[in-house]
Amino acid sequence: MNNEQKKRRVLAYILLLITLLAFSSIEVVSKPLMDKVDPFFMTSFRFLIGGLFLILFVKQDPEVKDVIPITIIGALNSVISMTSLQLAVKYSNASTAATLVASNPIFVSLFASFVLQEKYPLKKYIGIGLGFVGIFIFSLGKIKGDSWLGIFFGILAAITFGLYTVLMRKYTKKYGPLLVTAYSSLCSSLVYITLLVAIRKFTIPTQVDFVGWIIVIYLGFIVTGVAYLTYFKAMETLGATQSSRLFFLKPLVATVFALISLGETLSIFKILGMLIVLISLAL
Repeated sequence: MNNEQKKRRVLAYILLLITLLAFSSIEVVSKPLMDKVDPFFMTSFRFLIGGLFLILFVKQDPEVKDVIPITIIGALNSVISMTSLQLAVKYSNASTAATLVASNPIFVSLFASFVLQEKYPLKKYIGIGLGFVGIFIFSLGKIKGDSWLGIFFGILAAITFGLYTVLMRKYTKKYGPLLVTAYSSLCSSLVYITLLVAIRKFTIPTQVDFVGWIIVIYLGFIVTGVAYLTYFKAMETLGATQSSRLFFLKPLVATVFALISLGETLSIFKILGMLIVLISLAL
């Protein structure tokens, strides 16, 4: 490996670190706003801002016939999965929501096995089973601030994100992840906002102060925009498999953030469940 290649790898790891910190902050920074900002508005606005940012870096257009399926599948992420995540944050602790949604690779493997007929070695299936055990034990470790409703939404977020990932593979292979993420985020957010306006649920928060709006914009511009871009740029050097391993660290980093900034606590069951989930993801 020459010096230029070493520099590129170092830069890629720095970009991955930026991605990890941003992705791990979603639940923690949004938690204080849950009594002031409607989760539906926050999610739709977040993906609108993120989609507008990412679209600036797209160098080609998808075929017209693919825009609708990309939008529909994208809605699994922006409308259902990420809204469920915000509801999990609203009704449970930030660390709980972060750990549950980070279990999505378990469901990616499960859906890929059924939908795409992918075959795995035995240890992968053991990992899937172990992951479900970990989620179950983690859910039993409810502490003050957690609720079964929040846990339900956290698991729903992981399941639907897993399904979104599998169904979108056809298009990520055809166009690349950046284009697909940009178009699916932007187009599905426009559909989401239109739907919320139609049913009169698009509520612009009026009691949010300047700092609150900075957080909302941060979730859109940095977390859904910049962090995805740094992730895809790192992927160009490190590859998809190695880059995706950063998601294994999200529960730990998000939990540390929650402990420090929100004063959350952990129970033995939550620690044990988190460890089992992390081990299952590594198999």
